[in-house]
Amino acid sequence: MKSRIILWVIVLILATPLWMRIAWEFSPKKSLNVMIVDKTVLNKNSFKHRSVNWILDYEKYIKPDSNYYDINKDYFGFFPEEDEKYSIRDFEKLNDAELDSLVSTYDLAYFTDTYGVLGNEWYRHRDVNENSESIYGGMSEKDLLFLKKMKARQKVILAEFNSIAFPTPVDVRQNFEKLFGIEWTGWMARYIASLDTVNNPDLPKWIVKTYKQAHNGIWNFKNPGLLFIHESGKVLVMEEGRELTEAVPKIYTDIKYQNDYNVPAVMIYPYWMDIMVNKTDSNEIMSKYIINATSAGSSILSENGIPKIFPSIIRRTKDCRFYYFCGDFADNPTKFRFAKLSGIPALKFLLYNAVDITDRNRFFWEFYLPLMQRIFRETYLIAGPHK
Repeated sequence: MKSRIILWVIVLILATPLWMRIAWEFSPKKSLNVMIVDKTVLNKNSFKHRSVNWILDYEKYIKPDSNYYDINKDYFGFFPEEDEKYSIRDFEKLNDAELDSLVSTYDLAYFTDTYGVLGNEWYRHRDVNENSESIYGGMSEKDLLFLKKMKARQKVILAEFNSIAFPTPVDVRQNFEKLFGIEWTGWMARYIASLDTVNNPDLPKWIVKTYKQAHNGIWNFKNPGLLFIHESGKVLVMEEGRELTEAVPKIYTDIKYQNDYNVPAVMIYPYWMDIMVNKTDSNEIMSKYIINATSAGSSILSENGIPKIFPSIIRRTKDCRFYYFCGDFADNPTKFRFAKLSGIPALKFLLYNAVDITDRNRFFWEFYLPLMQRIFRETYLIAGPHK
């Protein structure tokens, strides 16, 4: 009897993915026209918009031509080719009428990454850990004009980390800030699980080099910590146990938005953040980061104009629907084989390492997925009868 029960359990486990796939296949498709902008595509396996396409597939959102979104084709930005060649598709050659046509067509625009591609990342003979010139990237005047037109038509707009930082021109950044009532402090930050240059070879060499140049060649860090990089090139390092009581940043979400977006009250976020300031009452702070600084750390932050509490998600709903994610939210190592399994979020506890703080899959499953499901669903309902 016991062996028979075990056999049935095994059969059930093996059959579960098949039934989940069948359930996905028979669920209805939904038409939603999404403009994705990604200027940072280094190869055909490295898409900053990967998580966006995962969710579009899982929710069965399709393009107006009834086809599913193709992660390799259905975006504007940088397109890698063979032998260090590339092509670019963006707004630069479009005239005003063509931009208007795009705006009337698309329901939502998501600027997932405008950082672009650096020479040392693109050309194989160069060191990827060194600083370098930009081949392509940054928000442009045409990008901004497109966003202005989307805002005027009250279309849904999403942007996130580094959208207006290097290599975006200062005047374009300032006009973006005025358009949406936010301001970049010039600082960005990232959690590092080990600041030991021996044990963590992935520490960007140019950051270590820059810090040493300003501190008599000294890099005396071993523990987890936070790196702060200013647009001027200045680097600050804060270490757990000295300037920080806890190094890993956390996202805190108000109860109202927890319920609206089905996100947790507190979420670990171990990746890149840009430190933004809200400048208008037209915006709402949905979520915020808190830096757990000691008194020594608080003094360093204050001296450098870095707030201990700053926005994680800024939302605007009064004159347009706008979201700014103050983090590299769309960049997650999601597995596409799960995107066509209906109900897979119920098994999310199996899909990330709960012990590993640096596992960004946790952020995807617990926070980003339900957040984007709600935003896409909201947009789908607003977009209306063309479905």
